[in-house]
Amino acid sequence: MTTIEHPERTLVIERTFDAPRSLVYEVWTSDEHIDKWWGPSMMTTKTVERNFSVGGAWKYEMFMPDGKSMGKIVENNCTEIVPNEKIVWDEPIAGDDSNQVNVTLLFEETKLTMLILHTTAEQKEMNEKGGMLMGFNMTLDSFAEFVAEQTS
Repeated sequence: MTTIEHPERTLVIERTFDAPRSLVYEVWTSDEHIDKWWGPSMMTTKTVERNFSVGGAWKYEMFMPDGKSMGKIVENNCTEIVPNEKIVWDEPIAGDDSNQVNVTLLFEETKLTMLILHTTAEQKEMNEKGGMLMGFNMTLDSFAEFVAEQTS
């Protein structure tokens, strides 16, 4: 069971997989895969630059179904990597630097847990009402489908 240090400020999403942890981790961290599954299902993602290392950044742009850009390059900054176990990054929600969260991914044998830590309980509530859970759940749905394709 995952211990949550600040439950009043943390959104939690879990997914189980019928795939080895090493494959789940590889799909999440691979430059060749991430644009194929990242983001809500109706949107597409294009990586601008990606340096998957501690201190590195992933810069990407998201596009609406009609092909129009969301209008801002999003930059996630990686702060911790423990191969096959944990990835931590800071992320501005929808490219809004004033609405930044800290995201921790925990890789277990058949489960992936995403902990989204907010600065305040109010920020958490605002993001929850604004659809953050829906967006991340859609992203994880796309991720799960992509992982399943890799095992078949």
